[in-house]
Amino acid sequence: MLRNRQDVVIELEASSPSPATRLEGYPSFAQFIAQDGDAAIYRKYGHLSARNLLYLQSELHELEEQLQQLDREDVKDVNNEEAQKAAREWRYFSDTENGRSCHHRALQERIKTKLKEYHEAMLLENQVLALSAPTSRTLKAFKRWFIRDSVPVLWGRDIKLYDNDRDLVALAPVDTDRLNILLQNHLGWLFRESRPRDKEGYNSSNELFYYGNNGFSKPAWWYRSS
Repeated sequence: MLRNRQDVVIELEASSPSPATRLEGYPSFAQFIAQDGDAAIYRKYGHLSARNLLYLQSELHELEEQLQQLDREDVKDVNNEEAQKAAREWRYFSDTENGRSCHHRALQERIKTKLKEYHEAMLLENQVLALSAPTSRTLKAFKRWFIRDSVPVLWGRDIKLYDNDRDLVALAPVDTDRLNILLQNHLGWLFRESRPRDKEGYNSSNELFYYGNNGFSKPAWWYRSS
């Protein structure tokens, strides 16, 4: 369900700079995102996530083989009473004096820990894959804010942080209503109002505008260069 808030459509418009009241970089970037949920765009690190799951899967595959090997050895050692009892009754399996059982339990603990990590990673990946990509208009606005006057807000390796569009996700619900998108693209300027500054008077060295509920019924925002 799309969120219901007064500031349903936000536009970032370049204007004459005003004195900065917040440090540029992570502080200003966080403020920009916090002012509207549609700007909550992040990397999902799909490649790293897939690789992590593959490694966990292989680790479990190895542990599975070790457990099966222990079982095969116990099957062959039919005269080992401790092993046979441990395979049938928890009291013997949990006996700290039973060396064979201790080996089994130590391996089982490793399996339990790794399996929990693997399943949690799978479930989290499932949730991430369900997230939508940002709309092209939203992403364009986001990137033009990220690099203003040819200067990125983050430096070093993070200059290229948002280069791969296919690896980006929007945490806010993405509006797919065609009529609303049409209004955003062609009539949004009719409803523009100045957006109030925060308590510190901060506006990221750009003027923010919003559109009230009387303009649109669903959220969207974009950037219009000066």
